[in-house]
Amino acid sequence: MTTQFHPHQWTHGMNGFKLLITYNPLTHRELEYRRFMIQRWLPGMQELGLQPVDVMHTLWGSYPIRLIVLYAPDLDTMEEAMGGQAWQEWHEQLHTFVRNLRYRVVAARTWLQF
Repeated sequence: MTTQFHPHQWTHGMNGFKLLITYNPLTHRELEYRRFMIQRWLPGMQELGLQPVDVMHTLWGSYPIRLIVLYAPDLDTMEEAMGGQAWQEWHEQLHTFVRNLRYRVVAARTWLQF
């Protein structure tokens, strides 16, 4: 079951939680990585109840190259998504395409969080 998400709810205060995912993609697997993310991983996250809201690519500086932000309407949804076997399988698959993979759950705010 997928939760319907409307970007307009970001403009009038914010409830819920964000999952901040940072990493550096492996350059020698770029094409495979892109296919995996678009065709499998993002739909998989939506099936878990997490909605993609931001993706950032760092061009300069000593930050991780990629930041993906997923949104959950409440902490129970976030914990359920990240606590199951499906999450572990998605984590293991993503880890084959990236290095320095880190997750952080924060209370959602309307501004960029990293």
